[in-house]
Amino acid sequence: MVKTATGHQVGDALPLDKVQRCLTEADVARLQQCVSEVLIDDRVVDYAVRLTRATRGAVGLGNGAGSRGAIALVRAARAAALIGGRDYATPDDVKRQVLPALRHRVVLSPDAQLEGRAVDDVLREIVARVDAPRL
Repeated sequence: MVKTATGHQVGDALPLDKVQRCLTEADVARLQQCVSEVLIDDRVVDYAVRLTRATRGAVGLGNGAGSRGAIALVRAARAAALIGGRDYATPDDVKRQVLPALRHRVVLSPDAQLEGRAVDDVLREIVARVDAPRL
């Protein structure tokens, strides 16, 4: 992809003539609707919010995730449940989506950077500290 985008081309023009469509816009809209219908208990939503809040002021993070992070985490957990063939999301779905949903929404503190820590490690520590609900 990098070679295609940078070889013998100017700017960000990417030739799309060889890209084959897998889904129509209507298919994507239907999938989004299916994800929105995946059941999620209020306690699981609360868990996602608590995980997101725990990023604010966490040791090792200079900036934590905001409310959009919690929204992304819940949506990702619902999508993971649907992909897993379930019509309900679990705390484990939330846990598995913390890194992809939040890692780009937080910033390591300068001290953590100097120590060579990674964002993923700090997020894993937060997941280990925040109790998941028992359903």
